[in-house]
Amino acid sequence: MNTTELTTAIFNRLRRFRFIIITVAVVFALLLAMYAKNTPVTLTSKSSIFSLSSGNDNPSATNALSLILGSESNKSFSDETSINIIELAQSRTTREAVASIRVPSMGNKPIASLLVDDINHHLGWMEKEAEPPKNPEQLIIWGGSVLKNGITATINKNSMLVLTYTGRSEPLVKAISYGFIDKISQFYIDLKIEKAKRDFEFATSKVDSLRRVIGTKDYMLIAIDKRTLFTNTEKLEYRVPHENLLADKQMIRSQYAQAVANQQSAAYKLQKATPLIKVLDKPEPPYEVQSRSAITYGAIGFFLGALLVSALAISGLVLKFIKQEASKAIFGSSSKTTSTTASVL
Repeated sequence: MNTTELTTAIFNRLRRFRFIIITVAVVFALLLAMYAKNTPVTLTSKSSIFSLSSGNDNPSATNALSLILGSESNKSFSDETSINIIELAQSRTTREAVASIRVPSMGNKPIASLLVDDINHHLGWMEKEAEPPKNPEQLIIWGGSVLKNGITATINKNSMLVLTYTGRSEPLVKAISYGFIDKISQFYIDLKIEKAKRDFEFATSKVDSLRRVIGTKDYMLIAIDKRTLFTNTEKLEYRVPHENLLADKQMIRSQYAQAVANQQSAAYKLQKATPLIKVLDKPEPPYEVQSRSAITYGAIGFFLGALLVSALAISGLVLKFIKQEASKAIFGSSSKTTSTTASVL
């Protein structure tokens, strides 16, 4: 069999099985079209966030790519903390905090419970219903794991946080997007308050300690004055201790004034816990809609089905042709091969 004979045999075989090929192709097309039609439509929100801090810690455009790739993971979003904003947005703590948020406009249910209803109301083809744990704490953990698949956070070339979330219903996508923004902002505010509170407590303890030391120096000066009541205080042995105590008291008083200033500064920062981030592009509708086209998937299914059945139909002819060509290459022509085989037998 040569290539011309093979081509003719393949054409005849395909023509003989044309009805089977078309039938299987149509079945494949219908299956993929049904799959595409029953795949849930997803909505993606996008928000841009920038820091309100005035430090020089924000990464520049030149090293933004390195920050995205993680090679400069020590870069921070604000000067209040060294925690990377991307790691914070995608952390389990933040996701579970968002999952525990109650949405008043949606029955005051936590987002974790709303995720259950959302998944079960928008099931895809052959998807199982979500069966989350009944324990409230375990439900929050489950909700945090679900949010992990939908949230993404990156830093753009302008050093702004770009936060996206993909879900199946518009109200829930909006609630979750704002929940992430609020929790990220609150995290930095809480850190700022905690730092200012610890600074205030330390400064207050320092002020009290220095005040007690000043009182001790005053007591020592009074004691010297009592002991030298009828003594010539111009003598060196009496003047030096007095001068040393005055110098120590002056130094401690200077430290006391600095400690009081630090205490007032810490108290001011404690009262000034304002938001550290601002939303530039809010996660508001219209969102980016992502869906599968039934026509496109149907055409792909038709092509794959026809190709598969055609390959199965002509596989026998192709294998036979390959065997004959291999035999010719190894043993020579067919007549020579037959005589050689006969002689061997």
